Amino acid sequence: MQTPPLRAPATILIVDDHPAIRDAVMALLDGVFPECQLLVAESAEVALALCATATPDVVIMDISLPGMNGIEATQHIRIQFPTTRVVMHSNSDMQVFRDESAAAGAAAFVCKGRTSCELVTVISQLLRATV
Repeated sequence: MQTPPLRAPATILIVDDHPAIRDAVMALLDGVFPECQLLVAESAEVALALCATATPDVVIMDISLPGMNGIEATQHIRIQFPTTRVVMHSNSDMQVFRDESAAAGAAAFVCKGRTSCELVTVISQLLRATV
């Protein structure tokens, strides 16, 4: 069975208030998805503004952000940009965060401790699902 192609060019938005996390995720994704446009935001508010102009295919959303948190931002994104898929990204793998993320409309949840072994697979699946 042939794997369906990624829709090109896809746009991925990385939302995290820690520059080191943003940079690490960007470096990981840039190496795997060089054809994708990668955007970054340091807050939910900036992310929502970028969604309005760029309509990303996938948003990697930190759950814990200053101001509006990732759960609230995901709810807004899912209402305003229904084709955008959100991957919740959290330091904590607590079930309550997984449940709240799913209830907000996140398509997936990746614990930051498993970023290197799970995030690329999750994003690949989400991008193929939008073809």
